[in-house]
Amino acid sequence: MSKMDVMDPHHHFASFFKGQKKLQPFAYAASKSLAEGSICVDVTSNSEDLFGDSEKESEEEFSVEGLKELHTLVGNENDVKKPFVLHGNNFYITRYFNYETQIIQGIKRLVGEREKKRISRFDWLKTSAQFQKLVAGQEVKKGADWQLVAAAMAFVNNFSIITGGPGTGKTTTVAKILGLLYEEDPELVVKLAAPTGKAAMRMKESLTGNDQISSDLKGIIDELKPFTIHRLLGPKRQSPYFKNDSENPVEADVIIVDEASMIDVALFSKLISAIGPETRLVLLGDRNQLASVEAGSLLSDLCATVPGKNQFSSEMSADLQNLIPDLNIETAREDHFLQDHITELKYSWRFETRPAFRKVSEAVINNEKEEIKSWFGEEGLKENIQIDPEYDEKLFNNFISSYEEYIKKEEPNRKNIAEAIKKFNELRILAVLRNGKNGVAGLNARVEKYLTKKKLIDTSTDFYEFRPVMVTRNHPDLNLFNGDIGIVREDPNDENKVKIWFLAEEQKAEKTEEEQKKEEQEEKKRFVRGYSPALLTDVETVFAMTVHKSQGSEFEKVMLVMPKVTELPLLTRELLYTGITRAKSELLIQGTEEVLLTAAEAQVKRASGIMNRI
Repeated sequence: MSKMDVMDPHHHFASFFKGQKKLQPFAYAASKSLAEGSICVDVTSNSEDLFGDSEKESEEEFSVEGLKELHTLVGNENDVKKPFVLHGNNFYITRYFNYETQIIQGIKRLVGEREKKRISRFDWLKTSAQFQKLVAGQEVKKGADWQLVAAAMAFVNNFSIITGGPGTGKTTTVAKILGLLYEEDPELVVKLAAPTGKAAMRMKESLTGNDQISSDLKGIIDELKPFTIHRLLGPKRQSPYFKNDSENPVEADVIIVDEASMIDVALFSKLISAIGPETRLVLLGDRNQLASVEAGSLLSDLCATVPGKNQFSSEMSADLQNLIPDLNIETAREDHFLQDHITELKYSWRFETRPAFRKVSEAVINNEKEEIKSWFGEEGLKENIQIDPEYDEKLFNNFISSYEEYIKKEEPNRKNIAEAIKKFNELRILAVLRNGKNGVAGLNARVEKYLTKKKLIDTSTDFYEFRPVMVTRNHPDLNLFNGDIGIVREDPNDENKVKIWFLAEEQKAEKTEEEQKKEEQEEKKRFVRGYSPALLTDVETVFAMTVHKSQGSEFEKVMLVMPKVTELPLLTRELLYTGITRAKSELLIQGTEEVLLTAAEAQVKRASGIMNRI
């Protein structure tokens, strides 16, 4: 093995095909692209960065036609029993071509179900008391009540995507969908899921805490169990396969998946293969957020198949306008396969009283350079948004001083531990990098140093009291998942022991139904569960976390610490947008004008064939 193979795993992968000189550079490119998040590679690309240091003696030698000659190693859509597949100009490692194929076939199967039931479902909506109530109370923003339209679309279709930025009401829309579905069938089997346990729990908490949901529906939703996608599918021990698959689909009438931007193609292919044709699938997410950590940008790709959002086919437009009086929607000039299956929520209710937050997020996602430059001018930004190009230590310390509030020295009990966790989760430092002074490790160390000087913590032991930690691996046996946040505190029953405490629901003693309903909400607010640190070695300090890890979370106050260099592939508008939109009421960005402009200009570019193949 050469020294270069050791340093570059993609060269090592390509070295297995040394006998095939025409194939080797494309094998290298496919491996490298996959590591960078792409599903395939465009073989017509001449990028040296993509093909490494391969010596091309002639363009003809490394061509589509040249690859087609390699019948023993390169297959096509009708021949997927070879290591690679060439489809059009896209070159795949076969496994990922198969994932993409399963996704497309699964979506087409669900989409095809609509035509069988479209008329009867629209007729039912016309007679639905719940839907008429929604129509009577509709809020017309940006041309239409898009939440109402999305609810109708999700009811009529077996496959639906609801996308929208922060505060646009994705959870409220889900509540409206569930209200309609449960009115139609009170015995409905609903499964709530998300890529992470934290995101799944947050979806349920948002639903039960939504003040627009009736008490009856809250009672039903409260009984729903949120799943990670892995747990929904039923993992097999020491196997990449799941118990639920095309032969044994998930038992559910409706599956609602939140934070769909975080789902990679491998996992989604397994999910959609395990959904029966009669099951409705609703995907929720923000198409402008960061894509999954693993390969693919599924939600973004699916949304990109429809150029004009909220422009429906003439047939769907007529049905919706017949259903909702005075509805102002556009009919698409051209038909696209998912035209009637994607709804974008356009109005952010969170930004209604904070227009500066809307302005900042839109400037980033639209790469409005002059607007971004104005943030650094004399007027700067307002409404609790601050830009700090100098990385001022005083501003940093002023922000982290809020961490003092969750540290209270009173004798620990379940109630004050729960209050401390909630107080801690009101703010967070977000970073782009993991290492360095402005990375997660350096920022965590600076906060610990500050709190140590204040004599609020003592870091002489690993699991010091008041250490906030994030779980970095799923522990389904403990009902803890990657991304869950806890705090180290003394055990109220043994002052010589510490535990890591997490918010949870109390296992209730026998009570009357009336007593249980009355106490239920209060119990949820104050109950925690503790685990010995010996059981949870896969945790890390979390005063600061990466922007990637923050997806699916929101905080009242956010400090976003950008790197000081611009030559970073991670520096994209999706990352900057995701970091900014985690903040609900206060935002401090430490970053130079050059870094922010660079980030806003760069976009995540992940190659796939979904847009063309679907």
